Amino acid sequence: MDASQLEAYLPLVLLVVVGYLLLIRPARKRARATAELQSALSPGDEVMLSSGLFGVLVDVVDEVAQVELAPGIVVRVHRGAVTQIITDRPSPVADDADDDVPRLPGETSGDDDAGKS
Repeated sequence: MDASQLEAYLPLVLLVVVGYLLLIRPARKRARATAELQSALSPGDEVMLSSGLFGVLVDVVDEVAQVELAPGIVVRVHRGAVTQIITDRPSPVADDADDDVPRLPGETSGDDDAGKS
C-alpha cells in the first residue's frame, strides 16, 4: 500500500473514531450509570420515576418496584421506571405551619370563618 491508498481510507477511519467518541462511548457511560442506580435501590429511598412522579421505595423484587406516592397509595412499577434517587430531602412541613404565617392587623386565618355562610 502506498500513501495515496492510506489517504483514501483516512476519512473513513476518522468517521469511525468520531462515531465512537460521540455515540458509543456516551451510551455505554449512561448504561453503566443506570445499572449502578438500579443496583443501589433499597426500601426507604426517595425516588423519582421516569414519569416525573416522586415517591418512597417500599419494596423491590426482581423487576418490580413498589413505590408509595402518598400515604396509603402504593403503585407497582417496572424497576427501570426509577430514574433518580433523591438524596436531599426537604425538611418536613409542620402541620400547624399556618400559625407561623405573619398576619396583618385584623386579618384572621382561613379556618376562623370556615363555619360562616
